[in-house]
Amino acid sequence: MKIPIPGMQRWLTKACNDERQRVADEAGISVGYLWLIAGGHRKPSEYVAAKLHKATSGEISAFSFFPRLAEIAAESEQPIHLISELSAS
Repeated sequence: MKIPIPGMQRWLTKACNDERQRVADEAGISVGYLWLIAGGHRKPSEYVAAKLHKATSGEISAFSFFPRLAEIAAESEQPIHLISELSAS
C-alpha cells in the first residue's frame, strides 16, 4: 500500500537541488529515491530514515516512516532519548 509522507514531500518541494543532493548523499541514496520515498512508493530502512532525520536536522522525521514508533515515543516519558538513539544509527 502506497503511503505518501507529506512532511518529506513539503521538504523536497522547498529544498534547492544542492540541498536535496546533499541529503541524498548523506543518506547514501539518490535524489530520485528521495522522491520515491516521499511519494510512498518505497519505504526507507531504519538506517536510511535515521540518516535522513540527521541530515535535515529533524525536518524529515525518522518517525514519519514508522508511525507505530511515533505512537510509542509519544507515550514514552523519554521520546528525545529514542530519537537520539535512532539518529545515532
